[in-house]
Amino acid sequence: MKKILLILALVSVAFFAYSQTFVSTTPANKNVILEEYTGMNCPYCPDGHKIAQELMAANPDRLFAINIHQGSFANGTPNYKTQWGDALANQTGLTGYPSGTINRHVFSGSNTALGRGEWVSKSNIILGTPSPVNVAAVGTMDWATRELTIVVEAYYTGNATNSTNMLNVALLQNDILGPQQGGSSFNPTMMVGNQYKHMHMLRHLITGQWGDTIHQTTTGSFFTKTYTYTLPDHINNVNLKMEDIEVLVFVAEGKQEILSGSRANITHTNQPAINPRVDALTVTYNLTCDGSLIACATVKNVGSDPITSLEIEYSVAGGTTQTYLWDARTISSMTSDTIILPELNVAINQNQAIQVSISEVNGTAFTGTPASLTVNKKVVENGGGYMAFKLVTDRYAAETTFKFFRPDGTILLQGGPFANLTSNGTTTRYFDVYPDVIGCYRLEVYDSYGDGINAGYGAGGFQLIRHDGVILLTDNGKFGSMARYMINVDQVAGVEDVAINNEVTIYPNPTEGNTTINISLINDANVDLSVYNMYGQLIHVMGQNRLSQGMNSITLDATQFASGIYLVKVVIDGEVHTQKLNVR
Repeated sequence: MKKILLILALVSVAFFAYSQTFVSTTPANKNVILEEYTGMNCPYCPDGHKIAQELMAANPDRLFAINIHQGSFANGTPNYKTQWGDALANQTGLTGYPSGTINRHVFSGSNTALGRGEWVSKSNIILGTPSPVNVAAVGTMDWATRELTIVVEAYYTGNATNSTNMLNVALLQNDILGPQQGGSSFNPTMMVGNQYKHMHMLRHLITGQWGDTIHQTTTGSFFTKTYTYTLPDHINNVNLKMEDIEVLVFVAEGKQEILSGSRANITHTNQPAINPRVDALTVTYNLTCDGSLIACATVKNVGSDPITSLEIEYSVAGGTTQTYLWDARTISSMTSDTIILPELNVAINQNQAIQVSISEVNGTAFTGTPASLTVNKKVVENGGGYMAFKLVTDRYAAETTFKFFRPDGTILLQGGPFANLTSNGTTTRYFDVYPDVIGCYRLEVYDSYGDGINAGYGAGGFQLIRHDGVILLTDNGKFGSMARYMINVDQVAGVEDVAINNEVTIYPNPTEGNTTINISLINDANVDLSVYNMYGQLIHVMGQNRLSQGMNSITLDATQFASGIYLVKVVIDGEVHTQKLNVR
């Protein structure tokens, strides 16, 4: 009997030594699988994508995201849905998007769905919890046959709660360019021109809806299985690019409670030797009032040979094709580099397309798919003299600031942050802009949260109005983290604004008490009066009045102001007049 047991033990050891090849046998904590339920028509989903990206960056090789396009927000073209998404979502109890599950764990109540504000704290809990099983995978992808082979291994360092577990193999795809509401507001770094770069998108479950059964889940148990899958050219008419494929494997207790998971290490075979791809075009607008800008092309090497030189052809608005030879570095297989092109010039305030293609690689002619980007450099012409900056902030005004820069980069005027409101709504503020040199100025309006000032908490925005009432620019406040305008100033502001149509005077000035604001109108008009200190802060509002053609007089009680210089703003049907008032 002892001899039989000894033989069985030796066979078991020999089988283990042969079978278990790469999964760790050392006890470890759980890795996190974040399943994010999302959709291209969901305006707040890009904020969830951003949080997931930050979590993965903070926990490399420990936390992995799966973006599952599902529900009504995912309806439309292109179709990013899968046959698996609804069943996955139906077991979570989600009530809104984006929602996510952290290892499908129930942290409280009976649902696994969590709002994006909870993902960080709940992930940290799972990352600190011991796992009874380690799981790993390796694979190959054959470019000639499009066949993907994945070998999965699971080793139990402890006893699992359930006597059977489920192994899941998920096929994901990165770098899918397509539409996405809220992308430029909540995750602008993923915008490529007008398209959004979708990452970690679920395309297929190789093991089916709930996975393959693991029958032995006690300490020392070992499981391995090999899967093959031929990649179709597309799924739901969305191209399936081999170079962008990612495979995740994870072990779950039935349909819920994921114990741990990992990313498969995939080796590519039979790749084309030379195969570059222009993944993205981006631009940086020069801080000038002309059409100059810098364009950058991100090139990915999806061939097997390293790239040492590229000949790049580029053009603006279908004009003359220019050629640029790049040989600054080496781009290894399956890596990317960003190439800065020579300075370009576009027509200002117009949508114009920049097109880039690769015509030669390592000295050999090459024909690839061109990439294009529509640009629009915003330049305000005919600015100058006195100007009024009208800023309408939303509920979260504490996130909003702005700066006017002189041509030499020094700050002419700045403002914010401001006070938040207690509920959704807007606050209108006016600031006087007095350019003191002729040249190209810069206006930048910032939102520290990154969703602009018109994201559903009040329809904010801003305008720049010249002294003669001409509106130089209007922005609807949907700008993400920053809106920038270059302003071509051709005249400096005088001590007082010169009225073009109507006239405004103040007497007495200086004053120690009441003073009279005289308003001469060429027509009946609505008139708004307000007083600002020299820091641009609104300190007194006299409200709107309907005044008649001719001379009108309004009394201002200046005794309520401390001694100093103030600005009295009179807005006549949109025509802005500002007068200095000296209070003694």
